[in-house]
Amino acid sequence: VKYVSPTCGPCGILSPILSRVVEEYTGKIHFVEIDIVADPEIAQMGKVSGTPTVQFFRDQELLQEVKGVQPKSKYRQLIEQYLPATV
Repeated sequence: VKYVSPTCGPCGILSPILSRVVEEYTGKIHFVEIDIVADPEIAQMGKVSGTPTVQFFRDQELLQEVKGVQPKSKYRQLIEQYLPATV
């Protein structure tokens, strides 16, 4: 889940980075973007106070939270870490 806000400059930097990573895992992950201004109650439930914030979940359990903009390799590493092993 990526949390953004309309006035968040770094969110614009993160968008193309995360879009490329999400494309690599099409069919293996679900990606959702939440605008914390439009949906403040969802941001509160996620305990998100700043943007950009990316949260990684599996089976509705929060596994990891990343604040700010990170290199594409960081997001890829976390996805690989939390993806179930394929047999």
